[in-house]
Amino acid sequence: MTLMRPLFLACCLAAAAPVHAYCVHNQLRDRDIHVEQDMSVERLREGRGFRHTLKPGQRQCCFNLDCNPGGRPESAVTLAVRVLGEPAYRCGAPEGSDTIKVTGNGTVRIVPNPRPKSAFPYAIRIRSNDREVFGPNGLQCLEYKPKGK
Repeated sequence: MTLMRPLFLACCLAAAAPVHAYCVHNQLRDRDIHVEQDMSVERLREGRGFRHTLKPGQRQCCFNLDCNPGGRPESAVTLAVRVLGEPAYRCGAPEGSDTIKVTGNGTVRIVPNPRPKSAFPYAIRIRSNDREVFGPNGLQCLEYKPKGK
């Protein structure tokens, strides 16, 4: 009986371990963004993943296993990020892709492009494991042209 109590306590603590959260920030002044998690792998969580439209200045974080199924800081999640409006932009890695990956302890920021001479007005910066994934300038968001147009 005395051996069962510490084992039960350890199981309870493991079950209560926090899920690591990633956050998405819209740091644009003039555009909404839409962020949607790719759920192709996690069919059991379909419809419960990360899907938000953020107004300028808003932030949304994931705090549950529906949007971070691995629950660990190193768990990677695939997101599709769009800058809404006319024209629309998509942010992806590598440039030209439709999606990005963020870890369970990561941060995604959609910002005005820090490159002043760039033809693209928006960029995405991803921070993971306390470092900038694509350098201080991030990646440019490219104009989104739906297929068939």
